[in-house]
Amino acid sequence: MTAHFLRRVAALGLVASCTALASSCSLFRTSVPAEPTLGMHAGTPAQLAQLDFGRRTKFAKCVPPACPTRTPKTLALEKPSQPIGREAAVTPAESVAPAPLAQDPATEAESSRTVIVQFGLGSAQLSHAARAKLNGAMGDPLHVRRIKIVGRTDSTGPLAFNESLALARAITVRDHLRKTHPTLAATLTLQARGACCFIASNDTVAGRTQNRRVEVVFQMSDEILP
Repeated sequence: MTAHFLRRVAALGLVASCTALASSCSLFRTSVPAEPTLGMHAGTPAQLAQLDFGRRTKFAKCVPPACPTRTPKTLALEKPSQPIGREAAVTPAESVAPAPLAQDPATEAESSRTVIVQFGLGSAQLSHAARAKLNGAMGDPLHVRRIKIVGRTDSTGPLAFNESLALARAITVRDHLRKTHPTLAATLTLQARGACCFIASNDTVAGRTQNRRVEVVFQMSDEILP
């Protein structure tokens, strides 16, 4: 009886010693946490995936197609390799104003026509060149509505003489138009003023020749001439 009791006590002491030894060995064992994996499969290379954002960012290995889909938040913004200058920037198209419509020269020529004929010094007689010029400028008399005849002189001589000479030159042109075109139905207006309204300098012979003139304006419409 005593021997049996002693054997049981010895066995209990051996068990207690083994338990204490096992506990002491576990104190020196380093625990290595297993890395979380997402959908690991044998034979497929694993990838590193981001599981969260900001301070809660975590990374874990995963195998496609179990890896999370990339979003704009997980992709770094690529910076341009070269700075974009002002020249490369797209500028808005400038508005271009339409060009003004030019008046048809033919229409302008038909609405009004001005002819200038010169006279000799102190003379109110038309030369052959002046007569031919007036005949060519008249055209079709039926299309002429109004004719304004303006007599001019140079600065040579007294003012009263130049006034009468300017009027005589205008009358000469009027009489020539009526004689060469008997059916002329246009309204004729006479104006005359001597030693006035020069178109050239009176200091030269050429300038005085240009000033001894009559201006004839043929109006092809019913508009009143200035």
